Amino acid sequence: MLLAAFVPLVGAIPDAMATDWAKAMFDHTSHDFGMVPRGAEAEHRFTFENIYLEDVHVKSLSSSCQCTLVKVTSPSLKTHEKSEVVATLNTRQFTGSKDATIRVVFDKPFPAEVQLHIHSYIRTDVVLEPGSVQFGQVTEGATVTKTLTLRHAGSETWKITGHENQDPNIDLSIQPVSANSGQLTYQLTFTLKPTAPAGYIRRHVALLTNDQNPNARRVLVPIEGVVAPSVSVRPSPVAFGQVPKGREVTRNLVVHGEANFQILEVAGPDKRFLLSPSAKLNTPSRVHLLPVVFAAGTEPGKLTGEILIRTDIDGGRILKVDVSGEVIDESTSATSTPVPADGTPADGESSADGWRSAKN
Repeated sequence: MLLAAFVPLVGAIPDAMATDWAKAMFDHTSHDFGMVPRGAEAEHRFTFENIYLEDVHVKSLSSSCQCTLVKVTSPSLKTHEKSEVVATLNTRQFTGSKDATIRVVFDKPFPAEVQLHIHSYIRTDVVLEPGSVQFGQVTEGATVTKTLTLRHAGSETWKITGHENQDPNIDLSIQPVSANSGQLTYQLTFTLKPTAPAGYIRRHVALLTNDQNPNARRVLVPIEGVVAPSVSVRPSPVAFGQVPKGREVTRNLVVHGEANFQILEVAGPDKRFLLSPSAKLNTPSRVHLLPVVFAAGTEPGKLTGEILIRTDIDGGRILKVDVSGEVIDESTSATSTPVPADGTPADGESSADGWRSAKN
């Protein structure tokens, strides 16, 4: 539903409806951390997206419990932009059962409030040092190992019996270190394997124990990190803006790798695109400049699709770059300023598999 449909009824919107439009932006409104070791860095993010035509703005954010710290990553959102309400447990100063209600107050386009709910139990008999697995920024294809210490004070029969791990790119080794005076110490070794794909890592591993309390037998260990791609394209996506019919626009892409690599083939969304690498194809280099010329032609309309760049990395990895823009009648946009063209290239030829040959 577009929020614009509500505009004529601002004065008559009931409170329930005013809350519903805001709540509809959230993908969920409740989270249970379960059992959390003391000292653990427990964080959860509530994602919301502006699904309306009007701009959305978060006026204020608050938590009913000082055990939960809250912040919003971006208070102002335009259509289809996303933000997150980040809830972080203070597991060093608070223990026991802790519940919190987070109030998210909006003042644009209409006043509304959404309540988010956090549930947790912070254990005093289990301490995790450091409080989470922080891999940091890792180059794609690298192997990284982090070690944590878990201490349990209480029953001498308490022990870790196994673990639940949903990520095949993370290995966990659990090693008992000592058991003195009722305190048991474990060394937890987490290994990020070279198969981990590029992207942000936010996971948790559940340690399974023989705790006498059935509700306390799973201990969560947070995991966080970033796997940086071994090769990247900038800018991505690439925007051509409004291009008058018959004109040409050039955008330069920079393809950068951690080591020398080759560009084998390039292709545009259709025959209006000409892609001309600065170096000949199959030339090893860490940095490749790829000018992209778009010839608007005579047909107006939206411009969408992907630029495909095939490399020799991992046997032929394909990089994808989304393109956007619009071909317009010059008379329909008096305020638009055409982007100067960089010459008139010849059309590339299409190969049998749909790839367009690059101009060398």
